Amino acid sequence: MTLLTFSWTGENNTGTAAFTLIKEYKFKNLYVKDIKYQIKNDKLEEEIASGTANAGLTINTAITSALAVKMDFLDSKDCSTYFLDDGAGAADPELDLNDPHNIIGMLPFGHAGQQLAVGVGSDLATMSHSYPYRLINNRPQTWAVGKVLTFSLYYRDVQTDGLIKNWELMSGTSLAFSDVCDIDITLQLE
Repeated sequence: MTLLTFSWTGENNTGTAAFTLIKEYKFKNLYVKDIKYQIKNDKLEEEIASGTANAGLTINTAITSALAVKMDFLDSKDCSTYFLDDGAGAADPELDLNDPHNIIGMLPFGHAGQQLAVGVGSDLATMSHSYPYRLINNRPQTWAVGKVLTFSLYYRDVQTDGLIKNWELMSGTSLAFSDVCDIDITLQLE
């Protein structure tokens, strides 16, 4: 059993990181052993206020974005995330509401943390999801020295009223993976 841990932070405002292997690895089974992360940002949440008529009671809460990681070394035999289109058609004008999509190699793993209001403090807790979750099952693999493994973080925008948007890459333009964010992904090879 071999454990490999990949870590990066949001200091460069991108949710994508590439790692070059310095050793060869041969295995048949690949698992996600653990994902630890602290991902929160005002781009990843939407505040919702709910009032009760004539009661003077207002409840403020926030919904936060779903998160996923796409691993370029997986194929459709290993991991595929299925979802329905939000109907916005920004990426492809041919797409309609609820048209099906698959993203190869993407694994949803949790949701963003919540930024707390100014003066309340900050939620600095690191979220952790321990598995194991099998990605490759009984398929002999060889990762050669110099192989580049790329991990890309995705989120679902919740800031459009009444609509949860399609999966979107965290990038320098979205600024969703900011300098207060970090992630550690541990893979287990057998």
